This record gives sequence, structure tokens and C-alpha cells, in this order.
Amino acid sequence: MGKPFIKEIRKLPETIEWAKKLNLAKLAEIVNKFHHPVYIVGSGGSFSACVYAADLLTAKGIFAKAITPLELFYAKSTIRKSNLVFISASGRNTDILFAFKKAIESEPISIVNICMRKKSKLAALSENYSCCTTFEFEPPYGKDGFLATNSLIAFFVILFRSITNQFMQNEFQPLHKTFYIDFIKRIGHNTCFTILYGSFHHAVAVDLESKFSEAGLAPSLVSDYRHFAHGRHQWFDKKKDSAIIALTCPADEKLCLKTLQLLPEGIPKLVFNSHLENFDGTIELLLQSMELIGLYGIKQGIDPGRPGVPDYGSKIYHLRYEKLISNQGLSTKDVAIVRKAKVTKLSDLSHEQLKDWEKHYLNFIKKISVTKFGSLIFDYDGTLCSSANRFVGLNDEIKSLLINFVKKGFVLGIVSGRGKSLREDLERAFNNDPELMKNVMVGYYNGSDIAPLSNAKHPNKSNHMHPSLVVVKNQLIKIGINPDESPNQLTLGSKTTEEWNSLKEILLNEIMLLDLSDITMVESSHSIDIIPRKIASKNHMLNHCRKLCKSLGLPVEALCIGDKGQWPGNDYELLANEYALSVGEVSSFPKTGWNMFPPGLRDEKAVSYLFGKLKMKKGYFTLTDL
Repeated sequence: MGKPFIKEIRKLPETIEWAKKLNLAKLAEIVNKFHHPVYIVGSGGSFSACVYAADLLTAKGIFAKAITPLELFYAKSTIRKSNLVFISASGRNTDILFAFKKAIESEPISIVNICMRKKSKLAALSENYSCCTTFEFEPPYGKDGFLATNSLIAFFVILFRSITNQFMQNEFQPLHKTFYIDFIKRIGHNTCFTILYGSFHHAVAVDLESKFSEAGLAPSLVSDYRHFAHGRHQWFDKKKDSAIIALTCPADEKLCLKTLQLLPEGIPKLVFNSHLENFDGTIELLLQSMELIGLYGIKQGIDPGRPGVPDYGSKIYHLRYEKLISNQGLSTKDVAIVRKAKVTKLSDLSHEQLKDWEKHYLNFIKKISVTKFGSLIFDYDGTLCSSANRFVGLNDEIKSLLINFVKKGFVLGIVSGRGKSLREDLERAFNNDPELMKNVMVGYYNGSDIAPLSNAKHPNKSNHMHPSLVVVKNQLIKIGINPDESPNQLTLGSKTTEEWNSLKEILLNEIMLLDLSDITMVESSHSIDIIPRKIASKNHMLNHCRKLCKSLGLPVEALCIGDKGQWPGNDYELLANEYALSVGEVSSFPKTGWNMFPPGLRDEKAVSYLFGKLKMKKGYFTLTDL
């Protein structure tokens, strides 16, 4: 099992060049949207990459933490308001798959998987859920030996580029072999290493400890320079067969050297010193540290790339431990209540509160299950169309479901903040078939302009802009913000979550200062819209659909579906109707707008699930077994 370690590390420069050339635009785009806390999850050699990612994100001002799969399981109460990044070379080990399944149950904001193998089990699992995006790469050297080498260096380069949005400019020069040999001559076969780090090199310290331990080369202790000062220096007084490996760069070089000077001269010391005062230098020291592992392995008579694994080690690695730890999942009802009550876990509610929510849940289930409907009204972006398909349009499954629904004689309403692009998407979806399109009502610009899909004269942008919007527009232009405009809507967007939140704060402040009582602001999954309250409302769609249903002899009740049920979400009115379900965010209003979909199902995947629960009869449809 494994590969010769020395041969593996000779391929590292080639792997770096390969990783430098990858197109990482999509990964960088996702990372740039991180605003809430981020857990980076991995184990074994990949954990070093998790630490590196956490340090990179922290440097950007984002709270980030590297944790193991088991730690993630015990942190599940914090997952709901966090983003997750799973890092795994193979994407198939027991721990990463277990952690992923448990994470889905806790409904994180998003999940990103990064693997160094195509068609991984992790990717296959992720395809079932809306919140997941998987990136799979194939390094030129193929699978690692026993220790993480080429996959690890690839992870580091990919993470550096996608998180910092920078290209690596530096060429890393190897250290002369005597640098290592002189140090190795001074240490024995049972030496314990203390690995010290400062500003940028935490991940390298963690990786050294990992490789020393996993290959059975030596015991090692990891500490930053000042944590070491709080008693950890005692090791050298009590355990004489010890040595120091120090990692440094200009940012902490003075601290490093002064600390080492205060220690007894007889302690063997090896200092890896990068001239780069950034996270580029972390990769330089990672390369140099792997050379040390290879040479020390020769001294120990152990090839780190194929050290041999005892039977008990394999059994521990493959242990399926899900049933060995406390692991009681939530019922559909409990998940729905946690969402609606906006709590982290069910135990956050008092007994009385829980009873109240259970009563509201059962009342809603009873009401929505016995009602006969004639129409479905959908929000578009984030509901029928996921963010990933925003510029592509509806996927084939959703197209087929909508066409089949309309063919059965029911009325379909689709309402969005979009304009002409919405009509064009839907025309393609319904193959420009006038017989199908006449029963499809489309609400443009948040319901301010509604017409059948068969009417190509809409949306109509020839009308004058609403007077209050003119006031808002002029004020925004004064402060350097230029919105897209239509008669009853101003639209703004941003590329990153940080920009989005900043823009939202500015807009709220400016609108409040203008004191325009007829103006409000709503947001979709990709834009912020400023609209006149009474003219632009998604609820206008209900009257149009009811009127059409009545003319067709169908029940006038409409089932409303959206993803942004909590203001300023642009579905907050739509999902406050008597019969409404959310495929995403919910309000705290207990009587309607519940999200009853299984964990991990959002947007189009939740819509697909919903259609599976519709019972279509002649002249009406019902919702069953949700």
C-alpha cells in the first residue's frame, strides 16, 4: 500500500504548476459570498488543508474554523447558521461521508466539496441537495501514497488562489540537502519534536505533526511561539531527547529568533524561514517540510509513503461508527418547527412554546391537505430556478413538470422581480406553444405588470417611472449608485455578500431619510429591488389566477410557493397567504408559509419534491403526505 515518498515529493513542482493553471472562477465566486461563519471539514492529511483554508478566510475577516468530521457532528447546533467546506482527496472515506450526511440534517447555509478525484461518493451524495456545490480535480500525478503529498499541495494552491483571488507569482527554490542532514545528524531515533509557528504557518506545523505521527516516524508537539511560553518549554527540561522545528517569516522572525535564543544551546533546532510575508510563503514551507519528512524517514528506516499498516489500523479506519454515538434525527414536524420558530435546536423552545408550534403545524397540515386547488403560483429565482441556473433557465425536469401541470388544465402563475428575461426563459420552457402559454400568468417586476405568457407585449417599459422612484433614483445617483430601472422598480445587485450587505445598509438608510411612505425594498436571491408598495406586489398574481380559474371552472384557491418568506425577502407577502409553502426562508407567522421539505432540499429540488406530492384529479388538485 502506498508509493515511495521521495518519488512523490519530486512531483510536487509539477503539481503546483498544474494547480496554477486551473480555472477556479466559480469556486472563487462562491467563497466571495461567504459572510457567515465557515467550518472547513477534513481528516488525516487533508486536515492540514482545512487549517490553511481557515487561516486564509480569517485573514479576510471571516470567522472560520478547521474541524474534523467527528467535531462537526458534536457542533451540529451551530451548523444551521454556517457555511461548510468539505476537503477530501478521495471523497469516499467513512468519516467525510458520515459528516456530510449529518450536516445535511442540520441545514447549513451552503456546502462546498473539494476533492482530488472525479466521480467521488461525496459528489454523488451532493447531487441530491440544493445547497451543495462540488469541485473535483484530477492532479497529474494521480493518487497519493500513504501520506497526503501531491493532493495536499494541490489543495493549498487551489485554496490560496480561490480565497485570496491572487495568482501565485513565486517560484519556490528547494533548500540544500545539507540544511536537513546537519539537523538530522544531531537527533536520534526516539527524538520528540516541538514544532513552533507564528503568523502564516499554522497549517505547515499541523502537517508536520500529522506526517510524523501517521508514518510512525516520531512524536511531536505543536504550539505557536507564545502558547509555547506558557509552560510548554518544560518539555525540554524533563525530556532531553527533544528538538525544535521552527517556522518563520519576516512577520514573526524576531519573535522566533529571540525565543530560540532563550532556550539551551544544546537543543537541536531547525528553522524554516520564508522571505515571503504572506500565505504564498506557507506553500513554500510546506514543500520544504515534506523534504524533511522524507529524509528523516530514511534515518528511521521507514518510507513515509508506504510505512505499512497493521490490521487493527485498517479496522479502526473503516469503522462505521454512526450507531456507536448518540444520533437521534429530527422528524419532519420537528424540522419544520425549528425553521419556523427560528431556533437552533428544538430544546431551545420551552414546553409551552413547543406545544403551541405543534398545534400551529398540525392546523396548517390539516388545512392545506383538504383544500382543492386550481392553480399554483411560483416565485422564479431561488424557487423554480436555482442560483446555479440563473443564466441558463429552468432545468429539464422542472420544464417537464410545469408543462404536464398546464396540460392537465390547471392555471400556473409565475411572479418575479425580473422583466423581459423572465418571459424569454418561460417561452423557451413552454416551446412557444400558445395553447400551453395561455394558462400561464406571468408577473413581471414583482407583480407590477401581469399578463398571460402568450402576450408578448409584456412587460411594458414604456410607461413613466413612478414619481417616488424618480426621487429615490436621483438620490442614489448623487451618491454614486446607478440602478437598473423600469416604470415600477429600481434594481441593484452585487458580486459578494460583503458588498450586498453594505449596499443593503446604504439603501435602507437612504430610503428612510427620504421618508417616502409608498416605497419599500425587497431582495431576491440575486438582487435588491426598490418598489412602490401598492403597485408592485406579488399578491396581485392571486387575483389574476383566481379570475382565470373561475373562467375555466376550477377551484379559485391557489397554492403559493416561494423562497424568501421573511421580509426583506421578496416573497414575504406571497407566503403570508392562507395556502403557502416556502422552499427556503420562512417568516415567524405561525398560520402559513411553512417549510415542510426534507433537509437539504431547496429551490428547484424542493419544487420537484412538491410535484411528487400533488394529487391531480379532474378539475382540481390536492396536496398529500407532505
